[in-house]
Parts: sequence; structure tokens; C-alpha cells
Amino acid sequence: MKGILYARVLRVRKDWKSLVFWMLFPLLLTFLTSKIVGFWGEDSKIPIGIVVEEESLLSNGLIEKLEEVSYIDVKLLNEREAINQLEKHELDSVFVLHNRYEEMILDGKRNQLIDAYSSNRSYAYFAVKELMTSFVQEDVSRMRAAYEVKDLFKEYGSDEEWNWEEIVQVSVEKQETQQLLQTNFSYQNQTIEIEEDEVLPVFNIWGIWAFFSLISTFFIFDWVIKEKRDELHIRWLFTSISFKYYAIISFALYTVIIVLVDLLSLFILNQVLMQPNSSAFWISFLFYKFVISLLAFLVVNVFKQSLMYYVSTFGFALILTLLSGAIIPIDGLTTQWSWIKYLSPITSLIAEQIPFVWLVILLGWFCIWYMKGDKLHA
Repeated sequence: MKGILYARVLRVRKDWKSLVFWMLFPLLLTFLTSKIVGFWGEDSKIPIGIVVEEESLLSNGLIEKLEEVSYIDVKLLNEREAINQLEKHELDSVFVLHNRYEEMILDGKRNQLIDAYSSNRSYAYFAVKELMTSFVQEDVSRMRAAYEVKDLFKEYGSDEEWNWEEIVQVSVEKQETQQLLQTNFSYQNQTIEIEEDEVLPVFNIWGIWAFFSLISTFFIFDWVIKEKRDELHIRWLFTSISFKYYAIISFALYTVIIVLVDLLSLFILNQVLMQPNSSAFWISFLFYKFVISLLAFLVVNVFKQSLMYYVSTFGFALILTLLSGAIIPIDGLTTQWSWIKYLSPITSLIAEQIPFVWLVILLGWFCIWYMKGDKLHA
């Protein structure tokens, strides 16, 4: 055991720069990616100018709806300033809410409520215009419905009296609390169970970290290829231990060190990116690290050339990340083929579960590898 530790120390002394780099690689790249995506999201917002000639409840409500849209940057300006910025191409488009905006909506009118201006570089003008039209149409429809309800009260002589504001408020609450365009069907006298699957968010931060962690783990375990070179491998003929025993002990040492470094890295990411985690996540993290370390150890034993190993494992890591849905959502595929979620251990980390399928497969592979024997064991 002391001899193994001494041999590993000698190896680390030689390659310590590379080892430190790959251990910090997931932390640095995850932080950099999150910042790049954040800056890109801010810069990619569509700047539009809103001119409000007369403030009202409905005009303020329209502006609030636009500000809630993640890809729109709303700027409240006067008309002269807005047109000036549009001509300088600082704004994509300008929309002017007339001074009778609320009054016309209350009367059920939906035409000539807003004046719209664009330039020859307004790439999102029509999209934003349609979005605003849908918001205005929503308000107009509510007002019409409110007056219809009031007419029904009068027609049927109801004693209960609601004003249009109360009716509109009720319709808004119904829309927020109920999925009006989604329903469930079943056969007569047959009940169905509704399962709500958690949708993985786009660019899941822990999925990105898992991808970089997988790459770094593969590259850290390239020591197996270096140790298996013919000029070095022959020395096991003159030792009392086998190469496989040495490799297993080294695998355990590297795994422990990697887990400790990644625990510190995740703690830093939690503090910097404000991403709190549950106890289930940390349990899933430990199993994930063991699985990918064992995967890297077994895969590297298949290769003899470092270049082919680096290229193949990078592509393999990218495929596993895509199958997890961490970068591109695959909810449609998992709905149709539920077994897809077992194809990547990253999925288990994101879902805060234990990758039992990968554990069974890799432990079985490890047993086969170990029982094959070691030809160079004297």
C-alpha cells in the first residue's frame, strides 16, 4: 500500500498542473457559462419604446404585461424622444397609447387604440405588435364579457349587482388559477390518474456542471493509458502486486480526491450563483461522482492511444449531456419513450435521484474486467 501511494505521489509531482486544472475545470467553466448565458440573455432583449399619452389602470396593466415578457426591454419615453431613438436604431419599434385608450376599451373598441412605428432595421416589430394586439384583445374581450354579464343580470332580474371591475377581476383570477385550454378525457365510469412530470429547465446549471465534470473526470483518468505503456507496464513482472490491484487502489484515491474538490466547487457555486440544493441532491451528487469515475476508469482501460481516448470521450460526454435534456429539452421524447431518461446519469443528478441502472451496469462491467486476470502478474 505504501508503495502504491509513493508511486502515485511521484506521478502527481510530474503532472500536478494538469491535475489541478482538470479538477477546477468544472467550477471555472460552469461559472463562465452561467455568466455568458446571463449576459447574452440581457443583450438579446428587444428594446421597444412605449409612449403613454394618458396614464390609466388599463394602460399600466398593459405595460406590466410587457415588462413580464423575458425577451422584451420596455422603455417609457415621450413621443419625440422615442421617435428620435427609433431613427437612431436604438429602439426596435415604438408604440403610442392614445389618451382615450382606457375609454375606448371600456366602450368595446379595439381599433385605433395604439399607433406603431418601425424602421428598416426593426427585426422584431411584427412579433411585438402581435403580442401587444393579443394583450389588448384580451382586455377588450373582458370588457365585452363584463357588459354581457351585466345585461344578463338585468334580463333575468337578478338582485345581485356586480360592476364591470369586479367581473373583470374574477375573469383574471380564473385565468391565473385554471388552465382554460387544457382538459383531461376519460371513458364513462372510468377514473384516470394525472401525473405531472417535472420539466427540466433549459440550460440547467447543474446539468452544465455535470457535463464539464464528466469531461474533466475522463481526462483525469488518462493516467491509466500512461501507466499501460509497454515500457512502463513491463515493470509489473518484477513486483509483488498486480497492475489491476494498483489501478483499483489508484482509482479509489482519485475518486475520493475528485469528490472532495467537487464538494468545495459546488459549495462555491451555491454561494456565487445562489443555487440552493436539498439533501437529496447531495446524495445524488455522491452517486453521480462514483458512477462517472467508475465509467471513466472502465472506458480508459479499453483504449491504448491517448488521442483516440480524448476525442471519443468528449463526444460520449456530449451525447450523455444531450440525452439528459440539460441543454436541449427532450420532454417530447421522454413522454413517448420513458426509457430514454435512463440513458444518461446526468438525468439522475438533475432529478435528484440515484442512477441505479448505471450502477448495476458499471458494477457488472467492473466484475468482468477484474475477473479477466492480469497477464503481467508474476
